[in-house]
Amino acid sequence: MTALPSQMIATASLVVALAAGPSVHARQKVDEPGVIVCVSDKWDEKEIGKDHKVVDYAGRCVKVPDAPGAAKTTEECTGKYEYKPDGSWQANGTCLVTVKEGETVSIAWQEGSGMGQNTYQATGGTGRYKGVTGGGTYKYDQLTTTLFGGRYHSKWELP
Repeated sequence: MTALPSQMIATASLVVALAAGPSVHARQKVDEPGVIVCVSDKWDEKEIGKDHKVVDYAGRCVKVPDAPGAAKTTEECTGKYEYKPDGSWQANGTCLVTVKEGETVSIAWQEGSGMGQNTYQATGGTGRYKGVTGGGTYKYDQLTTTLFGGRYHSKWELP
């Protein structure tokens, strides 16, 4: 769900790895905080009992890293929410994160009333992101019935 560091950092990492010799298998670490803004495209609520409902969700997000020059990313997400009679709720789903160059990262996310921060984990990737591990946290506020805004913090390891 997140962007690459600047080309200069990637080049510097490659130079260090090459200088160390062919047996080095260093993974590039990315520590990236930033702003996340999301729009809800689908919010299909179904009442399954008294004060108990489930929601099918689909939405899109944009992530803008704090670091100047770091790549911005977009996300297409789907998931399911469950609101329970006791007032608690939980949700989970997946997103396909796309970097401007077209490479992707697949993530799985979790949210809930008992969580201080929502979480996500990498489940796959393409291009430079093939074999990515790690994840992050995010928290946002509902701004309108369909718009959300907040902050995220990703910690990835790239092969």
